[in-house]
Amino acid sequence: MRKKLLLVAVMLTALWGKSFACGWDEGDWYYYNLFNQEIMSDERYRPFLLIYGSRYYTNDTLRNGNIEEWRQYLGLSYDETKYLVFKASRSDLQNLSKGKRAVDENLSFASADFMKNQKQALLYLAYAKYLEPYMRIIPGEDTDFYWDLPEYEHNAGDLDYEKVKTVLTKSWNAESDNELKLRYGYQLVRLAHYTRRYQEAVQLFEQYVEPLKMRTEMYYYALAQKAGALRGMGETQRANRDFIRVFANSYDLKTMAYTSLTMGWDNEINFADFVAGAADNNERNDIFFMMGYSDFNNPVNEIEKIVVTDPNAIQAKVLMVRAINMLERRMLLSYVPWGEGDDRSRYPYLGQDDTEGRAFFNQALRVSDMQRDKASDKNFWNLASSYLHFLNKDFELANNCLGNVKSTDADYMAMVKNLTAYIDICRQPKIDANTERYLYDNYANMIKGEESYSLNMADNSFIGMVLSNRYGLQGEKAKSFLMLRHVKAIEDNPEESLLDDIQSFLNKKKKTQLEEYIAATSTTEMANTNNYLAYVKGVLRLTEGDFKTAKGLFEKQTRLKMSRRLFGHNIEVYYSGDEKDIMRDDYIADFSFIHDNMTEVEVADALMQLDKIGKKEKGDESAKANYLIANFFYNVSRTGYYRQYLRFDNNNGFSYWKYGPDANVYKNTLDLSSAYLEKAKKSAEDRELKAHIVYAQAKNAQQVMEDHVDTWDQQMVIPHAQLNEFDQYAGTSYHQAVLSNCVYYRDYHN
Repeated sequence: MRKKLLLVAVMLTALWGKSFACGWDEGDWYYYNLFNQEIMSDERYRPFLLIYGSRYYTNDTLRNGNIEEWRQYLGLSYDETKYLVFKASRSDLQNLSKGKRAVDENLSFASADFMKNQKQALLYLAYAKYLEPYMRIIPGEDTDFYWDLPEYEHNAGDLDYEKVKTVLTKSWNAESDNELKLRYGYQLVRLAHYTRRYQEAVQLFEQYVEPLKMRTEMYYYALAQKAGALRGMGETQRANRDFIRVFANSYDLKTMAYTSLTMGWDNEINFADFVAGAADNNERNDIFFMMGYSDFNNPVNEIEKIVVTDPNAIQAKVLMVRAINMLERRMLLSYVPWGEGDDRSRYPYLGQDDTEGRAFFNQALRVSDMQRDKASDKNFWNLASSYLHFLNKDFELANNCLGNVKSTDADYMAMVKNLTAYIDICRQPKIDANTERYLYDNYANMIKGEESYSLNMADNSFIGMVLSNRYGLQGEKAKSFLMLRHVKAIEDNPEESLLDDIQSFLNKKKKTQLEEYIAATSTTEMANTNNYLAYVKGVLRLTEGDFKTAKGLFEKQTRLKMSRRLFGHNIEVYYSGDEKDIMRDDYIADFSFIHDNMTEVEVADALMQLDKIGKKEKGDESAKANYLIANFFYNVSRTGYYRQYLRFDNNNGFSYWKYGPDANVYKNTLDLSSAYLEKAKKSAEDRELKAHIVYAQAKNAQQVMEDHVDTWDQQMVIPHAQLNEFDQYAGTSYHQAVLSNCVYYRDYHN
């Protein structure tokens, strides 16, 4: 059973910022797969269930059709047969064919009677074991697209073709058992195909396989080799006709046949001709199925064609579970923004402008409801219709369909149990205190994830999403946020009103059990949430330049210890490397209250003292104080070396979410930096100090330019007007330092 792990630790909703999800961008991780696709039951079609992360759905349970035929022939168990065919060495197989014991103890099941009765089969297996390492087509231009296949040491060209063909032909002629004759015939066709003797492969099939009139799995193995040879000859139409026969009848080779078909599915192929030439309804249905499976097609269109002649066709069920999964990917996203405040936004839902999705949904529901009457397996179609009505929020109809599911199948009944809970939870018109008590009394284990109702282990996440959505629509932002997240997730977008709502909710005296659960799970390993929220607010106050309030809030809880170079500056725009090699500390030593390993309280206090000094009358001391404050606000801006300081990061590694040009969830401290530089410039008298200030203004201008460009560019680009002003300080040591270290400025002069 494939079990999906869904990523629900995502940053979402229009109520508090823009959506963001982490993980692999394959489409298999961003939605809730609540309808078990494997409920369609026929494992031969399981590889064709919907998944985007790989070409075919994982199918660990599929039994090998070739081994099943060997099992019946040899009279062994499935596992014994599989080991004998796939794992036994050639030398052990040869020993067994001579009535000798095998060295491998795993072959101890081969009794004396078995060795005697199955001598011819063992001789075949021993020779097949010899051939197997060479059974790869001779490489050529038409195999170059297999870029992801492993490189093999050997291929069929390494064999003595005529010698091997002679052995196989003599064995075929000598063998009286048609099942073994068929296997020798298969080896002949495969050898000719893989050595690119395409015409001969087709001839050998007609001579050594077709006359046996056996339509077993091995026959379709051989037919697939013949089809490959026809493809090699350029006879695409004949090849695809045979590949369709392989797909429709083989147990093992459906994915191979489909892959081979799609390689040649081009404008030269008339799909209608394939349908008209189908050998029977099953083959015809498989042709429709393959079209419905293709990415460019609507699977429900093909379901409608299939059920015309066979309402019970397995192909219709497979396409329906694919269609439902496609709808889940539209309607059950795990990072959906909402907040319009009306029932259209009640989760699950289709986007209001998704007219194509709505048409697809209505078609799937119509066909499923029609099949409830026409098909014999009413359980499957009632369950499908119930789920679709649930997605459509037609809860009464969903329950009616669900009540018609009468089955003892474990998978069916698990889905019934799941869906009963989903319907009951999602149909609640309002999540008030009474509803919270009802939900917790009936579904606490499901909400808490202690009991898995679903086969994909995602129920608690899905129910959390539903409740988060309902709380959001009701204006209960705190519960909406905390239903899916730890309180520290507020750091991803520290919005003031949400902080207040969270604090109010967590401090609420009388909570329902559901509210207690939300509060407890969202504050794990936190000593004091009030102190933590005060700390977050302190960060916000600091970004606004309110040093006094920030200091008071930080006194409740601190987090970091920072270097005094937080007030320093860098000449080049440089984002990595050792602080001491990048950040200069000019003028910092002039203020004894600035030191290393400062807590947030000490940083805020230092800013307060600098601000007090900066408000004095003109003079270099005032200018230096304002300059250092400006440095601080530049350094914590999105391109500053300490940009992580006010964004709750552990380091200054780039994150588009927080530092990209479109990252507007944090206040821009560059305006404050510019304001303090203007103050510093008006007060400064010393030319060296003025050079520092003017260059800092140039860097601010550079960042303002970058903020309007949708790129992350580490190259410094300063407006020429700023450079012209800085030129006035030629002859200062700082001007020389910039000229020596700033490549852009040096190039400007050259």
